[in-house]
Amino acid sequence: MFSFEISFVAWLLAGTLVILIAAAYFYGLSPYLRVASYDAGRDGQGKTPEDRMPKATVIVHCQNDDEVLDDVLRQLFAQDYPDFEVVVVLDSNLEYADIVTERYAGVYKNLYFTFVQPGSHNLSRRKLANTIGIKAAKGDVIVTTVANIRIASERWLSDLMAPFRDGATDVSLGLSRLDMRELTGPRKWFRQFDDVLGDGLWLGYAIDGHPYRGDGYNLAFRRSVFFDHKGYAKSINLHCGDDDLFISEIARGDNTRVVLSDESIVTTEWGTAANRVWAIRKARYSFTERWLPRAPFIRSAVLSALQWAVPCCAVGLSFVGLPSLYPLIFAALAVLAFWGMEIHHYRRLAHRLGAVRLWWAVVPFWMARPVANFFFDIEYRANKKKNFTWQR
Repeated sequence: MFSFEISFVAWLLAGTLVILIAAAYFYGLSPYLRVASYDAGRDGQGKTPEDRMPKATVIVHCQNDDEVLDDVLRQLFAQDYPDFEVVVVLDSNLEYADIVTERYAGVYKNLYFTFVQPGSHNLSRRKLANTIGIKAAKGDVIVTTVANIRIASERWLSDLMAPFRDGATDVSLGLSRLDMRELTGPRKWFRQFDDVLGDGLWLGYAIDGHPYRGDGYNLAFRRSVFFDHKGYAKSINLHCGDDDLFISEIARGDNTRVVLSDESIVTTEWGTAANRVWAIRKARYSFTERWLPRAPFIRSAVLSALQWAVPCCAVGLSFVGLPSLYPLIFAALAVLAFWGMEIHHYRRLAHRLGAVRLWWAVVPFWMARPVANFFFDIEYRANKKKNFTWQR
């Protein structure tokens, strides 16, 4: 029979439920809230005359794909930034490098080609390509990217370079999105969901003055800083690390800015290989996080745990509170409020990052994420040695 009496244990569980939801909002979600409300895509514009803006060198890592190279050069030389050059580092054989260099001779002003020496297998191909391009660069600021990108606007380079106007900025952090249009099924949506949370975490920390990672496909830093820190010397034994270990080494709260305008986000296109590329990148970031600050990953783990703790606490409150229905009603409303809060703020975050917004899938995806990460780590544990350059 219904009762108005509420036991001490029920009151205790109700208080715990409120604390858990508050912890999710004020602690777990805080980096994502910062990103969702961030509005500094063109930070510093108008403070410095164009003729005093630093010269930029865009390093493009490219393999054998004529159509992709044609497209990226067309997009790059349509940029409205006043002073930049493009250095294409061809990760191919010498014959192809000669053909490409001859084909584009005189087509674009300030376009240069160099190549990765054949036989450089026991080195990180990407870090080697970047280093070769940086040594050939004439610009004060280096912008790293790849050939298979889609640039949203002719303002992209200007937005990414805008923070360098103040003279105190050494690092500008942009963002790239993985094009998954050719993938199908629920795994496609879950991968995008996982990317949004992963990107939202490091961007939120960078906005708060604690940068520890960047995106190597949309990243800018001063050339002098690269050489002052001896390039990628500290991670030379790893294939990865060019956009997280390197950034955590050179970036600080007072010398790093986040660029997150709609026009500054680029898209990487991998076609049907997007699923494999996503898995490789996730595995590499999971591998390198052991050398990065622990606070972001602890916060992410706490938020993942709360996805289960809140509904479990609510179920416990409902049973303990019987025969009174008030604890049951309170528990139901609290869980609905918790899930509604997460759906609302995830959609804001996804919109800010140029990703697909979700509705009902947000809650099951968030609850499934720690389980999926556990099995992902088991699946790729055997391949961890491949992150070292001495593994072929």
